[in-house]
Amino acid sequence: MGGEADDRAPREQQSPSQPAFPDRKPRRRTRNPSQRTHKTTTRLSDTEKTEITAAAKQRAVTVARFLAAAGLAVARGSTTVHTNEQLDAAIDELAALRTAVSRVGNNINQIAFVYNAGGQPRPGELDHALTTLIRVLARVDDAADTLVKKRL
Repeated sequence: MGGEADDRAPREQQSPSQPAFPDRKPRRRTRNPSQRTHKTTTRLSDTEKTEITAAAKQRAVTVARFLAAAGLAVARGSTTVHTNEQLDAAIDELAALRTAVSRVGNNINQIAFVYNAGGQPRPGELDHALTTLIRVLARVDDAADTLVKKRL
């Protein structure tokens, strides 16, 4: 049984540098009815409506959210319309990192199984798995630090 570990094909870790779900539509947050209780009606020309709808669609938000964000940005003296793009990117990064940690954990469990069965894993296999785990956990820390800094 000890020789079986050497016959297996090398295991590759998927790089978490690529988004885990590149085609994922940004998630909508659950609606909080008490947060926005006022409604404003706006009249737009066909051209204005088309431009605003396209801008909202590009940012994957509703027209109402886009108008509120744009109005608040101007009211607060900013020229940048903030949407949840940064949050969505952070969610995707954390999902990719969760997948990477899970895969490394699975590899470490397989190595432990080989050890517990009295076998020897391939040379360097455990070192590689632990190095990968440390690298992925550092990326988790970096992602968390980035989110904290953006929130301040």
